[in-house]
Amino acid sequence: MKLKFIHTSDLHLGKKFDIKNFSLKERGKRRQELWDSFDEIIRTAKINEVQYLFIAGDLTDGEYISYKSLNKISSKFSSIPDTNVIITCGQSDPRNINNMYEYIEWPDNVYIIKNTETVEKLIFPNNNLCIYSISWDNHAENNKTQSIYDISVDENKLNVLMLHCDIYTNDRLPVNIDVIKNKFDYCPLGGRHNFQQITDNVVYCGTPEPQSFEEEGEHGIIMGTLEKKNAEYSFLPIAKRKFINRQIELNISYSFNKILDLIKFSGDTFSNIKDYVRIELTGEVNTDISMDEIENEAKQFFYYIEFEDNYIYETENRNYEGNEFNIIESYKLQFDKNDDKLQQQAFKLGLEVLRKEKVVK
Repeated sequence: MKLKFIHTSDLHLGKKFDIKNFSLKERGKRRQELWDSFDEIIRTAKINEVQYLFIAGDLTDGEYISYKSLNKISSKFSSIPDTNVIITCGQSDPRNINNMYEYIEWPDNVYIIKNTETVEKLIFPNNNLCIYSISWDNHAENNKTQSIYDISVDENKLNVLMLHCDIYTNDRLPVNIDVIKNKFDYCPLGGRHNFQQITDNVVYCGTPEPQSFEEEGEHGIIMGTLEKKNAEYSFLPIAKRKFINRQIELNISYSFNKILDLIKFSGDTFSNIKDYVRIELTGEVNTDISMDEIENEAKQFFYYIEFEDNYIYETENRNYEGNEFNIIESYKLQFDKNDDKLQQQAFKLGLEVLRKEKVVK
């Protein structure tokens, strides 16, 4: 008999969102969207009669989650009584004296991994299933790897190893994949925010909702079926928004309108009105053009846009003759033509101030 499962992790419910350009309103909206995606996971589990919901760490942001919010989570799990919810504590919600999970009345279908020193084993005889996991006990590291290697499995049962780890580092529960991939029927991993299939049965699901510009691409959950030596699954995108990075190289010959059009049409219109967009501007810009005005005007065409200004202004005096009374041309003479970032920042600030001045001959 095949078991239906959902694999998720890194929901970070209660996250503060300290992205510097996010307004307080946007941070609040994004926090709510994390909850909306959590609701979608619960709804999907219920509709599809999922038997196991694997949450591989960082269900919440432990520093910011409230007692009221935890009770809300518990209530949501109560609405899917036929789904066994298995929760590992990760780096953001470590199981220690400050973790409020211990003070919540969880429904009978919720199993929180309590062991932080050795691997805990959960047995579900009705499904001939064994689940192995270990929780974090602090924010900094988890190096209890040996207890994972020491696991002895019953080959006659379905064996699942759920970890919050990073297989590419030495302190975030480093695991040798070659040691575990043939021992377990499925390894639902958490701790990386992007989907990544390591082997057919060892998978990072990623976070259901991306949380920074370092987390591009599709985000969602894994849904599938499990039987002995056979895990079949697919990635189900559920994210409300994406974080998108774009790059535009400017040329000194580009006009105000050309640069504005390059920004406006740098991607598809659908993402512009829905997603978070960051555009890196490189190249060289004519000093006659106000990039501040372009960036401000571009904002009306996007749901959210921010700029990384790595362009330089042309500071070499090319046409000074006849412009003796042009304050901007005179100002340019004070700067060398180079790519020094600090000098360019000073030049850009001064240029925007001078554009607002009225020069009298």
